[in-house]
Amino acid sequence: MSDTTTTPTSVPAHIPVRDRPTRISYAQLAFYGWFLYAFGPSVALLRDEQGTSRTVASLHGTAMALGAIIVGLSAARVVDRTSRAFILRTGSLLAAAGVLVYIAGSSLPITLLGAFLASAGGSFFIIGVNAFLTEHHGAAAPVSLSEGNGLAAAAGLVGPLAIGAGVAIGWGWRPAMLAVAVAFIVTELFRGRNLQVYSVGTRSAGSGAATTGPLGPLGPLGPLPAEFRWAWLVSVCLIAVEFCVTLWGVDLLRDRTGMGSAAAAAALATVVGGMAVGRFSAARILVHRDPERLLLTSIGLAAAGFALTWTVTTAGPMLIGLTVIGLGISVHWPLGLGRTLRSSGGHIDRGSGLLSMGAGVASGSAPFVLGALADQVGVHLAFLVVPALLAAAVLIMLRHPVRMP
Repeated sequence: MSDTTTTPTSVPAHIPVRDRPTRISYAQLAFYGWFLYAFGPSVALLRDEQGTSRTVASLHGTAMALGAIIVGLSAARVVDRTSRAFILRTGSLLAAAGVLVYIAGSSLPITLLGAFLASAGGSFFIIGVNAFLTEHHGAAAPVSLSEGNGLAAAAGLVGPLAIGAGVAIGWGWRPAMLAVAVAFIVTELFRGRNLQVYSVGTRSAGSGAATTGPLGPLGPLGPLPAEFRWAWLVSVCLIAVEFCVTLWGVDLLRDRTGMGSAAAAAALATVVGGMAVGRFSAARILVHRDPERLLLTSIGLAAAGFALTWTVTTAGPMLIGLTVIGLGISVHWPLGLGRTLRSSGGHIDRGSGLLSMGAGVASGSAPFVLGALADQVGVHLAFLVVPALLAAAVLIMLRHPVRMP
């Protein structure tokens, strides 16, 4: 049985075909979402175990960033010399190994190494998944990316809850991370041996079918358009916001409301829950709405949620604010990714790799700056980094818009 879809040709061009390769790609996104959104609470609890400052603990985010940057700079060359399928499979196995190292270690160097390896593996297959879904679905790519990232947020919702539950019953935070390492390995067992479908593929106009081409160089050679840089910078600002909130949200809850560690870790699921709802809703809204306008609206919603979160000191209103932040930032990655790849001039894999590098820069620098500031002025004032990043993204978007073709 072939991995290619046999969906009838009557499927509209803007509706993604959820064939087997697409479902497996969605699964990879989902399991990495579990890891990413459980990682923030795990760092806060690991900081308690290791007895380090926020600045030192934030080096775990920097280690993840370094992995993403190295992969982002090298991924296009690796794809060109091997195949997109190679980075999908290798990425899963490397991510699983990194998670296992992260949970097995107790000393700072070992946990930093685990974070680096997990991020490098995840970045490899995220680059492959983004490029595959973009080419495989054509006009339906924005919807497909929103669906896939919606599943990532839904799985990410479970991650902090699993961390909190593990701490509450005395198992600690590690079993929740072990589960995702196992999931990465199982995904590759389900993928099987037929990897040809993950090479260059485009969805025929007006057809529900996907066609694949031979392995080899992916996308035209030559310089990237100037507009790519501005679209890339917008995505970097918005990714930085997400990592600031998910990495240090637990500390903000503990500092402002007096929540215990288990409760604060579980409560961070409000952010991811808002993200899941927002991404699944966006997949439907995007069928009828301009992605650029929706992204601007989502930034405004995130700013409103931050204003509520930052000004209150009781758990109920703060959790509402965090949920609204989650709704706002839910589409920042998929829409930012889509507009960045649209501005790449057809350099899909290269653009995806550079955006992965940008995600590494964002995830490593912004949370580190916030953590260092928090050690000096407190986590509450340090969180003003978030609205500054949102404002920068809006200003760049208004100055350098990216339209749908």
